[in-house]
Amino acid sequence: MDHMKKHWPKELECIRKGVNHLDGYVTTISPHYMQDRYHNSDYPDRVFDELDIVWAIANGEIVEGYDSGERGRNPEPERTIIGPAVSGNWAVVIILMKTGNQFIVKTVFPVDRERYSKYIPKS
Repeated sequence: MDHMKKHWPKELECIRKGVNHLDGYVTTISPHYMQDRYHNSDYPDRVFDELDIVWAIANGEIVEGYDSGERGRNPEPERTIIGPAVSGNWAVVIILMKTGNQFIVKTVFPVDRERYSKYIPKS
């Protein structure tokens, strides 16, 4: 859950650079999310579009980290970012750490359970 935590600030900086394709970093959104999950009636909570995702990454924080295989099926390390979407709702953004400079948004869903809601700042 806190895999390589001391590196999270630098990783987040690189993920953010990747959104804008700066300094050789690339952050993309999985076609699996955009084509299969986003606005699919079988996944009613997958409502975050590209702008929401970028905003959540830009304004969020890494709150969890998992090593390869630690969660069963993940072949790459994962980071969980919690951040506000443009709509004002909070989003959980799961990022795959493909390489040192390539990151993929695996999936995005609302902060709707205690596991994640504890990271939302209190107003």
